[in-house]
Amino acid sequence: MFDRLVSIASACVVLFILGPLIVIIGASFTTTPYVAFPPQGFTLHWYQQLLGKADFFKSFMDSLVLGVLATTGAALIGIPAALGLHQGGLKGRAVLSGFVMAPLTLPTFVTGVALLQFYYAIDLDAPLIGLLMGHMLITIPFFVRTVGAALLALDPAIIEAAESLGASVLRTHLRVTLPAIAPSIFAAITFVFITSFDQVTISIFLSGPDVMPLPIRIYNYIEFAIDPMVAAVSSVLIVLAFAIVAAMQRVLGLNRAFTGGAS
Repeated sequence: MFDRLVSIASACVVLFILGPLIVIIGASFTTTPYVAFPPQGFTLHWYQQLLGKADFFKSFMDSLVLGVLATTGAALIGIPAALGLHQGGLKGRAVLSGFVMAPLTLPTFVTGVALLQFYYAIDLDAPLIGLLMGHMLITIPFFVRTVGAALLALDPAIIEAAESLGASVLRTHLRVTLPAIAPSIFAAITFVFITSFDQVTISIFLSGPDVMPLPIRIYNYIEFAIDPMVAAVSSVLIVLAFAIVAAMQRVLGLNRAFTGGAS
């Protein structure tokens, strides 16, 4: 009886999560000029209309480039930071960890306003750089937390064995530590990229006519019209996110298979 109740509760939670996605995807195929669910008929007209929107495609490319650059920059800073904070005997580790994780404690609205004022103060007239710095600021903590959790779960005997064989600290990290926590790094990359790609609050303060991420383009579009094309572009983003997660799961599954075979 208890197992059945747990199964029913789990099914309700899954339905609650997937319900809005099902509505959006279904509404993107409606033949009506307004968003309707269940869809009234079936058409691909709204997807064809989306393909003809050059501004949406440019915003998609802006979000893609921004997501790749932000993920790369956050990884180059966050992973070494996690390794450094994990080192034993580091003085002030709790204080440093608090500074690194500080962006998670502030509402992104506050962070966006602060960055906007800062860019005005230094007269920064480079929207892509401004957006990149903002996205990196709020995503670096995700790398630190995810990689840090993996380092805590890593068997210290592996590191000690490498060091006892004469490996330097850098070589130990490159040849032992990072390969051992690769699944967590891939998971952090996936989460950070999706977070950057879908970021609205930071981007709405820092974007401009020259560089406008896709979520901001959608936000501006629905201020004047709400038609099924919005559902179509949202469906594309949903499918893209699921594809990225599925690809990462595939990679991590292969990684675990190879690791299990090697052991």
